[in-house]
Amino acid sequence: MPTFLNLFQRQMASLEGKIQAYEDVLRKLSSRFGISDEQLMSFALAESAAESATQPDLYAATPEVRKFFWVLGSEPYLSTTSLVSHIADHTEEDFNRDDFTRATGFIGKSSEISWLQMLSKYVNSGCEVCHPTSDIPSPALTSSCDGPIASSNYHLDDFDMPTVERLDTSELPSKDTATKLFNAYLSSVHPSFPIIGISTFASQFQAFFHNPSLKPGNKWLAILNLIFAIGARYAHLTNAEWRRDEDDHYSYFIRASNMSLEGQLLHHSDLQQLQVEGLASFYMLSSGHINRSWKLCGSAVRSALSLGLHLRNIGTCTSDTSKEIRYRVWWALYTLEHRLSVMTGRPSCIIDVACTTPLPVPFDESDFRKESVMRLINRSTPEDLSQPGPASNSSPNSNLRKTGKGMESADASAAAPCKSLYFLQLIKLTSIAKKMTSKLYNPDGVEKPWSSMVFAIRGLMLDLDSWLINLPAAYDFTSTHASQGSATHRMSLALTFYSTKIGITKPCLRRIESSALGDKSEEFCRKAAAECVESACHMLRLFPEPLEASLLHKLSPWWCILHFLMQATAVLLIELSFHVQHVPEKAAMVSKAAIKSYDWLAVMSETSMASEKARRMCDEFLRRLGFNGGAEIHSFPCIAGLASRNSPDDEPHDPRPRLTRIVAPDGFRGGVGPMPLSPVDHSTAAFARPLSVGLEAPEAHEFDQDEKALTVHNLYDGYLPYDPNTGQITGSFFSPEDDIDIGLGPYYWDEAMGDHYYQQPASASPMIPNDPR
Repeated sequence: MPTFLNLFQRQMASLEGKIQAYEDVLRKLSSRFGISDEQLMSFALAESAAESATQPDLYAATPEVRKFFWVLGSEPYLSTTSLVSHIADHTEEDFNRDDFTRATGFIGKSSEISWLQMLSKYVNSGCEVCHPTSDIPSPALTSSCDGPIASSNYHLDDFDMPTVERLDTSELPSKDTATKLFNAYLSSVHPSFPIIGISTFASQFQAFFHNPSLKPGNKWLAILNLIFAIGARYAHLTNAEWRRDEDDHYSYFIRASNMSLEGQLLHHSDLQQLQVEGLASFYMLSSGHINRSWKLCGSAVRSALSLGLHLRNIGTCTSDTSKEIRYRVWWALYTLEHRLSVMTGRPSCIIDVACTTPLPVPFDESDFRKESVMRLINRSTPEDLSQPGPASNSSPNSNLRKTGKGMESADASAAAPCKSLYFLQLIKLTSIAKKMTSKLYNPDGVEKPWSSMVFAIRGLMLDLDSWLINLPAAYDFTSTHASQGSATHRMSLALTFYSTKIGITKPCLRRIESSALGDKSEEFCRKAAAECVESACHMLRLFPEPLEASLLHKLSPWWCILHFLMQATAVLLIELSFHVQHVPEKAAMVSKAAIKSYDWLAVMSETSMASEKARRMCDEFLRRLGFNGGAEIHSFPCIAGLASRNSPDDEPHDPRPRLTRIVAPDGFRGGVGPMPLSPVDHSTAAFARPLSVGLEAPEAHEFDQDEKALTVHNLYDGYLPYDPNTGQITGSFFSPEDDIDIGLGPYYWDEAMGDHYYQQPASASPMIPNDPR
């Protein structure tokens, strides 16, 4: 018995020592993050009393009481100490109700669609808002304020996929057209989504079009047609001179679907099928069908998991170059899955702590044969395996691979600008955004006390600032110096950066109550909300002048640019509904940014039905907030002295009427009903600058051209994008790239990278590898 007591006492002493050590660390961290002892105490008490009976029962409360506790995106509405944040995440909709609601499905709180729905409810809830000065009705905001979230969805999920009669699945474009489509894909998509290995696939591409007797398998042909579909979509959005029929991308997609998507449900996973599903998901995203894209991406990710692509490969049966390509396939799906997770607000199916896939090396495939790069990608040494991976770090940010010889580390900050270095930075930024959705928007994060949310927001902002500080100079979009990096890559990183900052600070964007003035937590939220609004304005400043949709699509991640635009637009509209409480000194800037977002939606709607739907929603919100036909901008509360804008009498343009739309139930069509154009005078766009752009981005790149060998002429170096003294973006940072219009060049043939999938007759020429890895 004494032995037991002695053991118990020793264990208690050990536990007390550990608790004291934890308290010391927590106190140091709290001082670092500006959290007082009182806040820490309330945090602990709230954790232990999370199930307390003193919590308000919102489910049993009257609509008036529930309205009182209403929050935009589940954040505390009246006070940071509100117990509403402890209510378990829930849904009140039946998403299986009909075709209309099923087409959109569940939309979570990280999605701007959810923000727009909550804004629609807020401006119709009886809370004090800006009432219009005229009697122009707003059908979407009045008839559907209590309708399904599908009524706030501006994507094309409620449209059926088109059908093409008498489609020959074996038909292919001419070699010239195929080359241009392939180049369009490689120049605009591949750097951000390297799901295929360029070197091997390019060799196969050339062999296939030079030797008609070759008979590749259906999966390879499906990959080829999906590349054509994405390239054709890009050609139409950028008004490429060589583009073909308006709907040719649908034909390419349907061919690919007939070859390798239909009837694959019960088949086992393989790498090519995974690539087919990933490319199909990307095409759906670029076409505005995010629910279908999310479903296909989930299938691709599960296939990747079943093939072990989420783990480091130390085997000897696969070449090092093939391992590197497969790592990039995984990270391509990782970034795509996260983007869709944010757009839909749905949980991610990738658990970072279960993944050990190394980050890609900051060198393009054209450099893989260099001895120094080969040493870097050879990660099977014991020295390398001793390095911690994402499973121990919970983040790809610290997972730079070591070699043990030759090169001590993959110093990305010192590497020359290239597509792979850009993709590496995109992965790191995506990992921060992924932590954001997990900590701030998942049920586990929402149910924690508000002090815990504040702590998480501070930490995520530090992570974001750290990423920006360590960003290689070539991609630093805040630098005042000339850059040799690609303008499109800097644009992509800038948009993703501000999108992530908006997502981190969005929980703090809510009305300021006078009773909460002086509260430290409230002061933090006010500053974070101001950051959110300013980030939305910064994002709008990234959009080039003049307003030209083809130019924007050449310079940006065109497949999700509407998502970025609507994120910023939703934040600006929410701030306007709050009478610009968080940045009253910048009320004019907020109003101009909101109008500029509408200008861009109007321009983009000429070639995009999704943009047209978004424009109508934005139009209705602007009218509801007081910006009506014939009214001046000063009709916005707290905004005066701005130039008035007259309303054009144009009727809404409805492009591409051939698509068939799922009919919504009565009363649930408000968000997409016909509305006249909003009263915006396009002769003087918001944020207009006297600079004449004259920018013509290349429509085709040689796909084996080494990016660092290209000369980039910065016409905008004299118009610096960022003022370090004020922290404000002062202009565009876009730089044109030299037009490169050369034919397909020779490619090295790495047999170790691919298996032999081609099916050919006995009389055909020698077999070539058919693994697009």
